[in-house]
Amino acid sequence: MSQSLPKISIPKKPNYTSLSLPEGIEFWELFREIEDQYETCFLLESAGDNQYDSRYSVIGFDPSHLIEGEPGVLQIDGKKYEVKNPYFALREITDYNSLSISYAGGLVGYLGYQSMQFFEPTLKLKPHPDFPAMIFGMYLDGLIYDKFTGELIYFDNGNNRKELVNTILSSLKKPKNKTPKVRVSLSKEGLSKEVHKQMVEEALEEVKAGNTFQCQIGFEEIYSVEGNPLAIYETLREINPSPHMYYVKFGKRVILGASPELLFRLRQGEMESFPLAGTTKRGIDAKEDTLLARRLLTDPKEIAEHNMLIDLHRNDIGRVAKFGTVKVRRRFDIKRFSHVQHISSEVVGILSSKEDMFSGLASSFPAGTLSGAPKIESMKIIERIEKSPRGPYGGAVGSFGFNGDCTFAIPIRSFFVCEGKGFVRASGGIVYDSKPEDEYQEIINKMASVRKALDFHKNQTSSEPKVKG
Repeated sequence: MSQSLPKISIPKKPNYTSLSLPEGIEFWELFREIEDQYETCFLLESAGDNQYDSRYSVIGFDPSHLIEGEPGVLQIDGKKYEVKNPYFALREITDYNSLSISYAGGLVGYLGYQSMQFFEPTLKLKPHPDFPAMIFGMYLDGLIYDKFTGELIYFDNGNNRKELVNTILSSLKKPKNKTPKVRVSLSKEGLSKEVHKQMVEEALEEVKAGNTFQCQIGFEEIYSVEGNPLAIYETLREINPSPHMYYVKFGKRVILGASPELLFRLRQGEMESFPLAGTTKRGIDAKEDTLLARRLLTDPKEIAEHNMLIDLHRNDIGRVAKFGTVKVRRRFDIKRFSHVQHISSEVVGILSSKEDMFSGLASSFPAGTLSGAPKIESMKIIERIEKSPRGPYGGAVGSFGFNGDCTFAIPIRSFFVCEGKGFVRASGGIVYDSKPEDEYQEIINKMASVRKALDFHKNQTSSEPKVKG
């Protein structure tokens, strides 16, 4: 294996060109056409009513380079390089100092949960059989959609493919292609209440022993998938619109989801993270929604758990922030989604001049809401109790921009597909006064939106998949 990493030259200033979507065509329908033609592509889409988070969506296709990482190895376009740390080797591939303050392309993909080994070598996390620790595509051009103005913008970094994009746009004016088709069936059911209760009780013993204050424990369901997973995404985006939606395709591997939680965002030097902990179901109407939210915000267990995670996020961001800049900007908001309501807060800080987006994301990875507190010891406990690799679940999905900004959501409320097999996973935070039956129901609630999307594409549609041990 060669030791010298290639250096990809990026111009300081990208080009931006205004285009037009054909009348009556939505941005995601443009992606449908692109996804049908390209083995590697992505859609990072903002949906829902949150104007702060939901303005822009981005499409990329046919990246200039494909990058995979496993401990000790960085693979670029199939060629392997021995490296000390494949994650931090990403910053050596090119210069991330584009002058653009807008999105200008970059690395788009995911870091799996097991990527924590890149930051904490003492952790021994089992690799997932279908998903490498990390995969990114390097996208030098792409399409940005501003849903406030309806403007479609093509950007490039010297590799202008505007004519190709115009050809794709022109094809959308013709009669629409058939919508993607998929058929799914449940091949491995989740855990029964009894089995899950044993796991929760094991975690509670760790809490009582003082080894963790909070620990995330969950399970997965496995499905067989025939056809195009994009059909599942299209159903999910109708069921559960979210400001952090994604369909990231690397050939046989697809990650699709509607995440409610942003892991880490860096914009022009300001870091943001959004601890999301404390869950209740949606009500049948606005009055019941309000009642359930009030109960959630007055539940001592939920408030204690959320405060603990605010402190964890403050500590994570504080490791790479300028002294005195870390603050809690919003505390104890309620965020509502299709099937659940969550308590949400916002922690911010100014990135130290000695740090960059790579060390910034690393400081917050993985989210405390998917691991626990303290983070490292909780992850060791999770590994012992869950006994199944999480893969991309609970890691990070998003983009490192050429302009030094980055945005990553937590891959939850997601479906992970590889060669005809897919899985959905969820977990709940176990603290001292957790009740197993409540924690089990929380997992079922968290899986509900993806399950409903999958049910729509089953051979025999059912309203609620059965769960057993």
